[in-house]
Amino acid sequence: MNIRGTTTIPEEEDLTPQAGWMYADLFLALMVIFLATISFVPQLSNNSTKFRTATVQPKSAYNYDKGLSLVYTKFDIAEISADIAKFEATENLPAATDIIYVQVVGGYDPKDETPQQGTLRALAFSFLLNSDASPLFMHAATNLGASDQIKVDQILLRLTFAAKLKL
Repeated sequence: MNIRGTTTIPEEEDLTPQAGWMYADLFLALMVIFLATISFVPQLSNNSTKFRTATVQPKSAYNYDKGLSLVYTKFDIAEISADIAKFEATENLPAATDIIYVQVVGGYDPKDETPQQGTLRALAFSFLLNSDASPLFMHAATNLGASDQIKVDQILLRLTFAAKLKL
């Protein structure tokens, strides 16, 4: 009579839980690489006193990082044109400089009015700018706004300049 003992089948190791940790570690490594690459992006600013990167602009393009803000109480294209020409001469901008962005901000009194009324004033001024035969604002993108920091009868123009690209 042969007495056999019970045989135990050896259990194979289950690596399924370790696979999840492997993917978590891989994701963590990718996040570290991503965060390391975006931490060296230069901070762009309109403030001319901050550090500037030594980027060389091509001769066919000119980016001007200082804008012009003008405040008017009435629409007078001759006065606006004279102010822009004076600014371009003062800042030694190239002759082929265009206005590429115009922000028109209308003033409003928060005690008596809503911001929409300031925006409507800005819209009316913008229509006058665009309906004029002057080519000053022909290539400009326009944005409207309202502010209680300026008087009700005032309009603020914020202008951004760039030279025309020569291809």
